[in-house]
Amino acid sequence: MAERNTASWNAMICGLAVHGHAEEAFRLFQEMQKAKIAPNYVTFVGVLSACCHAGLLEVGKEIFLSMKRVYGIEPGIEHYGCMVNLLGRGGKLAEAEELINGMLCEPDIVVLGALLGACKDHGNIKVAEKVVKKMLHMEPQNHGVYVLLSNMYAGAGSWADVLRLREEMKDGGVKKIPGWSLVNGNK
Repeated sequence: MAERNTASWNAMICGLAVHGHAEEAFRLFQEMQKAKIAPNYVTFVGVLSACCHAGLLEVGKEIFLSMKRVYGIEPGIEHYGCMVNLLGRGGKLAEAEELINGMLCEPDIVVLGALLGACKDHGNIKVAEKVVKKMLHMEPQNHGVYVLLSNMYAGAGSWADVLRLREEMKDGGVKKIPGWSLVNGNK
C-alpha cells in the first residue's frame, strides 16, 4: 500500500494474531510504531491476542501496562479478557483473579469463563468456586458452569460436592441440555 493507516495495520496485526502468527504480528506492531502510526484500542486487542496464542506472558504484561502508561488508552473488556486468558494459561490464577477484581468495568461472562477454564486446566477448585458463584449471579441457568465445576469435583474425588452441586441444579430448576451430533452418510 502506498499509504498505510491505523486500520490497515490493525487488519494485518489482528489477522496474523487470530491465525497464530504471533511473531509476524509483533513485527508489524514494531513497524507500525517505527512508521509513527499510533496504535489504538483495536491494535492492542490484536497484539494481546497474539500473546495469548504464543503464550508470551511477560510480553503481554508489558504491552498491557504500556496501553495506558505510554499510549493513554484505557484497557477495555477485550484487553482484560486477553490478559485473564494469558495469565490463566500461564498458571497465574491468583494474578488473573486480582486483575479481574481491579477492573474498571464489570467483568463479563467471557472474562470469567477464561478464568474458570484456567481453573479447570490447573485443578484449582478454590478459585473455580468463587468464579462459578459470580457467573451464576450473572447467568443463573447456565448449566455448563455447574457441569464444569461438578467435573472438577469428580476429578478430585470429592463426590459429596458433586452430589451437592447436582442437588443445587435440581432445586434451582437448572437442567443440563443433552449434547447431540449429526452424522451424514450421504455424499
